[in-house]
Amino acid sequence: MKPDNDRITIREITDAGQLKTIESLAWKIFPETYRDLIPSAQIPYMMGMMYDQEVLRKEWSEGMKFAIISDAETPIGYISWHLKEEDGGKFMRLEKLYLDFSYHGRSIGNMGLNYVIEKSRQAGASYISLNVNKQNLRAQNAYCRAGFFRWRSEKEEVGHGFFKDDYIMRCDLASGQEKSSAE
Repeated sequence: MKPDNDRITIREITDAGQLKTIESLAWKIFPETYRDLIPSAQIPYMMGMMYDQEVLRKEWSEGMKFAIISDAETPIGYISWHLKEEDGGKFMRLEKLYLDFSYHGRSIGNMGLNYVIEKSRQAGASYISLNVNKQNLRAQNAYCRAGFFRWRSEKEEVGHGFFKDDYIMRCDLASGQEKSSAE
């Protein structure tokens, strides 16, 4: 029996001041997510690169969308995404979808993903893409269950001798593949 998720809300932020909540959640969730996946010294470096208030404000001012996932009024996760264009078509780039570990296994991550799928359809995107660390099998499996597939592999230096070693995963919206079961 699944816990009652009626108290779960997803709200897009409406002012830059709300980015503080994203930063606060990230400091709790991101290190826990990556502690066994990347070198420990890389975590604070990545946090500064991705979650510094100036970085978040710049992204938001340039059109990045952010939403906060809450249980009643308690923030428990966050999402960020933006629409991009490629070869004359549109696609949605899901940059972040993170949830407090104590809420895993309750289909709340699926709620967040469905939120972005709906935003993608409304914007006329033909597909959604995202990066997943190659060692993060739990996330890869969750995205595969939702209709994503491993599209490409990418290893990128992020500075100070650190690397991102990811799969780029994709879900084609026009094909109706999203929400299909994984192999």
